[in-house]
Amino acid sequence: MLISNFNKKIIILLFLAILSGNAYAIEYLDKINDKIKFPTLKVLDNKKRPLILKFNQDLNKKGYVINFWATWCVPCKEELPDLSLLKSKIEKYDIDVFTISIDKKNIKDQLKFLSNNGASNLEHFFDKEMKIFKALKLRGIPTTIIVNQNSFIISKHEGILKWGEDAIINKIKSLFY
Repeated sequence: MLISNFNKKIIILLFLAILSGNAYAIEYLDKINDKIKFPTLKVLDNKKRPLILKFNQDLNKKGYVINFWATWCVPCKEELPDLSLLKSKIEKYDIDVFTISIDKKNIKDQLKFLSNNGASNLEHFFDKEMKIFKALKLRGIPTTIIVNQNSFIISKHEGILKWGEDAIINKIKSLFY
C-alpha cells in the first residue's frame, strides 16, 4: 500500500509539472536586452529560389514569429498545428508567423509534410546548409525566435510551446505594443 501511495504522488507531481510547463514557458518569451540582428543570409523559398529575408523592406509587418524545424524532429511535428493556429489568431496585429527548415530533404517533400501536419497556412523557407541557424548560434530544434520590423531578435524560445494559447498570444503582442 505504501508503494501505491508513493506512485500516486509521483503521478500527481508529473501531472502538475506537465500542466505548469506551458505556463512557465511564457516567462521565456521575455524581451531580449542584447541587440541581435537577424543575419542577411540566403534561404530558399518554396520554389527553391534563393532570397534574403529583409524585414523592413520586402517583409513589412510589425513583427515575425520564426520557427526553426525539421521533418525528423518529433516535437517540431507536434508544434506545427499550434504555429498555424497562432498565425490565424495573431495576423490581425500585423505579426506574421513562418518557418525555416534546417532539413536536407527535398523541398517538395517538406512542403507535403507541412501540409499533412497542419501547417499549410504558413509561409515556409529552407536553410538546408543551416547558415542562419549557425549564425544565430541556435542549439536545437524546435527553436522559435521573434523578430521586430528592424531585423532585431527580441525574444527566443527553445523547445515546444502551445503557441495558439491566449496567454502566449498576449505575451507576443506585449513585445510589440
